[in-house]
Amino acid sequence: MASRKNPHRKTITVFLDLSAAFDRVWRQKLIHIIHSTGIKGNALLWINDFLRGRKFSVRFNGARSKSHRLWAGVPQGSVLSPLLFPIYMNTIHSHIHSDTRIACYANDIAIWHTHRDITTSQKALNVTLKNIAIWAKDLKLYIKADKTNYLVFSTDRKHRSIFNLDIKINDSPIKRIEFSTYLGITMDNELRFTRHIKHTANKALRKLSILRKL
Repeated sequence: MASRKNPHRKTITVFLDLSAAFDRVWRQKLIHIIHSTGIKGNALLWINDFLRGRKFSVRFNGARSKSHRLWAGVPQGSVLSPLLFPIYMNTIHSHIHSDTRIACYANDIAIWHTHRDITTSQKALNVTLKNIAIWAKDLKLYIKADKTNYLVFSTDRKHRSIFNLDIKINDSPIKRIEFSTYLGITMDNELRFTRHIKHTANKALRKLSILRKL
């Protein structure tokens, strides 16, 4: 949005892809993080009991497989897991560069930096991504570099084609894209939302066509 108000400022946004984040939660680390927030005593003991000793098996055509123990992850489908997972992820905020912003909803993470000089943004984001890589390793989370990408928001059409930057995560280069869908909203590099409106309209038309057949 800053780039829309000032054509001389560019915003680089990196969209991180965490692989199977819910299933990779390190439970002992989660308990430690919960304790650091001030939750102690019986409440902490209850959460610990809730997480540990979980097993799973597969049922197919009336047959059931042998049970296997789950050593990591939070139970998906539980009413408590949507609270435990953000507590686990919230520690990412202390690893962000001072001039960099972050939006984090569950495992959907976007970080961005705005500046007149695009190389300044590149440096700030690389510092942040290096810190995030360390954070992810500490929490036993896996960032997929090939699914992580960046988008340059700018109204400067004349020079936008040269905005190919050297941005990396875990020493792997991140590819540039022209649009991205984040939390259900498709954004292009000029924040015109044309793609999002078209997609939403087509989706509504498909629903209407179903209703007409009733």
